[in-house]
Order: sequence, then structure tokens, then C-alpha cells
Amino acid sequence: MPAAQRRESDPPEASETMTTSGYQAVPMSIDVPLRKRLRRVFLTGIVILVPVALSGYVLVRLFQFMDGIFAPRIQVWLDPYFPGLYIPGLGLMLTLLVVFLLGWLSSNIVGRRIVMAIERLIDRVPVGGSIYSATKGVLEALARDQNDVFRRVVLIEYPRKDMFAVAFVTGSGRWPQIDERIDDFVMVFLPTTPLPTSGYLLLVPRGQTRDLPMTVEEGVQMVISGGIVVPPSLEAAGP
Repeated sequence: MPAAQRRESDPPEASETMTTSGYQAVPMSIDVPLRKRLRRVFLTGIVILVPVALSGYVLVRLFQFMDGIFAPRIQVWLDPYFPGLYIPGLGLMLTLLVVFLLGWLSSNIVGRRIVMAIERLIDRVPVGGSIYSATKGVLEALARDQNDVFRRVVLIEYPRKDMFAVAFVTGSGRWPQIDERIDDFVMVFLPTTPLPTSGYLLLVPRGQTRDLPMTVEEGVQMVISGGIVVPPSLEAAGP
């Protein structure tokens, strides 16, 4: 109802406010801090959901692939004795059994020698050896505990002055015979976002690193999320 036709006894609508000259429309808006909090909560949920969904998809596809390796052969063996019998996941169970058997073999001396002999044969294959070595290196890096691979999280000045990057300390050394500037240095791994499995190895003088108040897991989460997920210790420090 227009302001000129309204009665004085009529209450103002939700989108109007009373002024000395009559009723005036005021746009409805969400508080800016609330909108920022909602956006932050939404992005945090995305950061949690996407890795879970992607991991689930990869695992399902991997299990289907593994089940398809032995399932047809098992069916050929079972058909003469149990015609038409199909056991879902039997191929997957057999594949997992083979995986555990290989892991058990590599944990003892005799089995380790057998595995090393097989690896030497694979390394002699021109293309297969390169693929095997690269795949094995990536899987070994992923299988390790992050606390065993990375010692602590540090801040370094990179790639130029007054610009900083989050890195992970992997080791240290003293190589004054190569360059006096690396008489005492730390090896840091500078990961890329959002895939921290790739990055750069930098040799940084020990005095040019600063420890950050966060755990290795918090540092990895911060890198993967691109800074959306920040450890509570840094949030408490303020912007």
C-alpha cells in the first residue's frame, strides 16, 4: 500500500521504517560480519567434504579395479563345482590377501631379497622401470607418517624479500666446503597448493627460518586449503 493511502493506525511493513515525512522503504540486508562467518563456515565445509568425497571415489574405483583382476578367474574355478555362484568382493579379498602377503614378505630377510630381485628385474625394463620407481616413491611418501617426514613448520622469506611462505623442515646439514653461506642450514620442503605431494626442496640458513606455532597436521591442512583453514593459534593472534 502506498504511503499516501496508508492510515496512521496501520503498522509499517517489515521493509519500511517511520520517518518524519512518512514511510520510507529500507532494503533488508545481512550483517557483514555474519555474512563473512557464514561464508567461512561454508568454505570450511567444502574443504572437509571435497577430500572425503574424492578419497571415497578413488577408493571405490580402486576396489572395483582390484576386484576385477581376480574375480573372473575365480569364477572359472568355481563354475565346475558351484555353477552360477557369485560372491561379491571375493576378488577384492584375494587381492588384499596378496597385498598383505607381499607386505609380510618384505618384512623379513628372505622375502626382502625376493622383492629386491623382482624390483631389479623391473628396473631393467626401459619404460616399466621408470613408472615403477616413480609410483613406488610417491606411495612410500604418502604411506609415511607426516610427523616422521616433517619435523616442524617454519616461515621462510620466499620467493623474494618481504614475501613469506610456509614450509616444512625435513633435515639439516653443514656444507661449508661447498659454500660458506650454508655452513649451518636446514632443508625445508616448500609444498604447492592444493597438492602438497609436489613442491621444492630449499636449503635455507638456520637463522633465516622462524618456527610457527602449529603442528605438522595443521600446517598441511593450511596448505591444502590455500589458507582457508587456519590453526587456532594463529587465529587467536588476530589479523
